[in-house]
Amino acid sequence: MTTTLLWVGVASLVGGVGHVILAKGMKVVGAAAAGSPVARTLSNPWVILGVALQATFFFIYMALLSREDVSKVLPLTTLNVLAQLLLAEPVTALRWTGIGFIVLGVFLVGRT
Repeated sequence: MTTTLLWVGVASLVGGVGHVILAKGMKVVGAAAAGSPVARTLSNPWVILGVALQATFFFIYMALLSREDVSKVLPLTTLNVLAQLLLAEPVTALRWTGIGFIVLGVFLVGRT
């Protein structure tokens, strides 16, 4: 289980960073006025890196699912607050309370 938790941590970090980088890239794509949105998206290095990180997350996630039940892996890999840290997105007290409940739920699921 220790190895699984380590890989869950790696997957969460890779997936979270991938989401943040994709968001950064797509904000650049959306802000540009000239050119095709598809061409801007496919040529944006942030988007390409974000997609690569998301693909890496996906393969790690598949490996995790081969070891553990989805009911254990899914909650662990969804814990991510990188958007607040890296994109300065606001997280209210109510949302932090919800995150706390998720962490508690992950803990309880992990103990079963």
